[in-house]
Amino acid sequence: MVTGKVEPFADIQPERARLTGRVGDPVSVTVRIAPRPDHPFKIKNVRTMRGDAIRSEINSREADGKPYYELTISSTRQEPGRIVDVIYVETDSRVRPQLQVHVFGEIIPALK
Repeated sequence: MVTGKVEPFADIQPERARLTGRVGDPVSVTVRIAPRPDHPFKIKNVRTMRGDAIRSEINSREADGKPYYELTISSTRQEPGRIVDVIYVETDSRVRPQLQVHVFGEIIPALK
């Protein structure tokens, strides 16, 4: 048996992105990605695994002298259905060159 403490590489809030709404309404969520002091990194790129129902945008920010990133994920679905995808966040770190943000949700019919 092996025991030990597992520390996260980055603080990601929320850990999983949930997109829920109605057809025709803007549906988006913002995920905050903050490097841990012991593992600083910069984000080089983001890309989706499928990309058929979402789009994403990354912006760098700073609060109290500490850098973080805002990953905005928006639904592009034009019809009711489920959303299941993964966003790959590419970093400049040798320790963890890629992070993953799982995206799921559901777009329901518009009100009549």
